[in-house]
Amino acid sequence: MIRLAFFILVFGLAMLLGPILANHPGYVMLVVAGVTIEATFIGLMLVLFGSILACWLLWWVLKRLFHLPRLSFSFLRSRKERRARQAMQYALLSFARQDWQQADQYFDLAKADSDWDKIKQIMACYAAQRAGDSQKANQKAAQLDSDDNDSALVVADLLLQQGDAAKAVAYLAPRIEQNQKDGALGRLWLAALLQAGQWQTLLEQVPVAIKQQWLNKAQWQQYRYQLYPAAVAGLAQAGQFDENLPYWSNLPAKERKSVAAILGKARAKAVSGDAEQAEKLLLDSLALADVPLAYSAIRQIPLGRSVLALRKQVQHWLRDHNNNGYLYALLSYCAEQEGEQEQARHAWEKALQYQPELAKAAALSN
Repeated sequence: MIRLAFFILVFGLAMLLGPILANHPGYVMLVVAGVTIEATFIGLMLVLFGSILACWLLWWVLKRLFHLPRLSFSFLRSRKERRARQAMQYALLSFARQDWQQADQYFDLAKADSDWDKIKQIMACYAAQRAGDSQKANQKAAQLDSDDNDSALVVADLLLQQGDAAKAVAYLAPRIEQNQKDGALGRLWLAALLQAGQWQTLLEQVPVAIKQQWLNKAQWQQYRYQLYPAAVAGLAQAGQFDENLPYWSNLPAKERKSVAAILGKARAKAVSGDAEQAEKLLLDSLALADVPLAYSAIRQIPLGRSVLALRKQVQHWLRDHNNNGYLYALLSYCAEQEGEQEQARHAWEKALQYQPELAKAAALSN
């Protein structure tokens, strides 16, 4: 419709300007196979325009009536560009099939065509990384626009995948200072700090993450159980955890009192040898609704044989919720801590019966 309106506008302007130019209309004579055509220049242009418009309208109607394919002018492109476009298609298919080596090869061929250049470069980086060629992936990433946030994400993400979290943190630090509103960049920044074990800086970034909404409400509820248990326990083991220091006191009260933060304190106590106090701290804060999210963090707490009270609590919950797979998984953890491997195996089978996704979570944690 926009094109049709544009053509009508141009046609109207031609009709308006035609009389103005009629004093000097010009003169055109065509002689074709003995046939002579005489017309003014303006008249000839109007006839040509009307013919083109009529052909376009006829094609538009026929295309919708008979569902004809779009016209392709690919024959006007060079052979090199056509091959590059075809290579791009093969590269995307290989990427989707996770055939990383072949995808990497096709992305190299697709560079001959400049369309979607940024996307091709980014996907080529990941294809090379997944193919096992980290050096090539880093070289491709270095060719991206360094001032672009998407490019920064790729560079930092590749560093994390290569296990160089400290370098990823150093790379992202100045970019986060300049652009705190970029949620994707912020989430990767938190992941880099977590992987690098820079606990104090990680806790200092929590108020910024909440204010800028790097994660939505549901994502933050889950992320707490990764962040606080690791950060609090890590600082405590190094003898650096102090609730009076700014990195902790500046946190919102809801965060400091969260179950996730208490799990970190319980883990620190268990690691220091005070497993009984760790279990008490855990039971005082843990509710049934917290178990699905807290389960992975609880498994990181080495309670040893100090799980009797926890085991009784889990069995109490199971009386009214005997189809809750997470409770069976927690029961399996308790049996493992007490050295009862057969009971642990049986409880784990029940857990998978009701919550099959626990198998994937266990594989990721291992």
